[in-house]
Amino acid sequence: MYEILLKVKNSIEADLNLKNLSLINAMEISEKKIKNISLIYKNKKCKVGDIFTIILKKNNLGYDEVFISGSNKFFNYLGYGWEKNHLRIDSDIGSFAAIKMRSGKLTIDGSAEDFLGSSMSGGYVYVKKSVKDYLGSALEGSRVGMTGGTILVAGSAGSFAAAHMRRGLIIIKGNVGKYCAFQMISGTVMIFKSFAECIGISMKRGTIILMSKGKIGKRFEKSGVINFIFLDLFAKYLKSNFAITLPDKKKFIRFFGDKNIDGLGEIFLKRN
Repeated sequence: MYEILLKVKNSIEADLNLKNLSLINAMEISEKKIKNISLIYKNKKCKVGDIFTIILKKNNLGYDEVFISGSNKFFNYLGYGWEKNHLRIDSDIGSFAAIKMRSGKLTIDGSAEDFLGSSMSGGYVYVKKSVKDYLGSALEGSRVGMTGGTILVAGSAGSFAAAHMRRGLIIIKGNVGKYCAFQMISGTVMIFKSFAECIGISMKRGTIILMSKGKIGKRFEKSGVINFIFLDLFAKYLKSNFAITLPDKKKFIRFFGDKNIDGLGEIFLKRN
């Protein structure tokens, strides 16, 4: 297995499509093969070797590690269909990261633009800063959002996070914009700070956990008898995997809805 460093030769000033970089997951690693992977820069075909300096080192892990140095908001489609390996980026990136990701790990030491994790089915994405719109949502022209895996955002997220989400876990430690969990089918979303009242519109199933006070609208009703089995299991999972401690379950109020569509989703709202 290898540690693969891709260091940008010159500043990238227009859209760079890195979709084919995921070919690294299936190839026999060599500098020559990586150098010849096709990319698109400024709407023209180029190769990895034209954009990056490549440095290879052996590692003792059971997977390859890919490090990208010198990225910015023009770096699009990083981690497209990614699987089994670890991809780490040292700065901000553009849109469509981790699209259709299957497994492995993507770590972003900065912020990301739109559609991060859209239609991903597995793996783990960690963003150290914030993301813009459509986090874990459906791509344009599709009604299928995230179907598996985990996304942890240390900062905030924009609008339409988890729209059409069908499975998986999204944790947002900051704020989230409008229409979070729009038409959510299933899965779990956890938000630590502020959220808009339009959260969960047309939500059919799934779970939203809100760690700060706020209004959730009249589309959701308070539950009567509450089953806290999910929160018990979820608390153990958060503690063991992310070192996050969930408050005592008695500090949550449970709501269900969206009742306008006879939805069966649930929202756990932390009491003041």
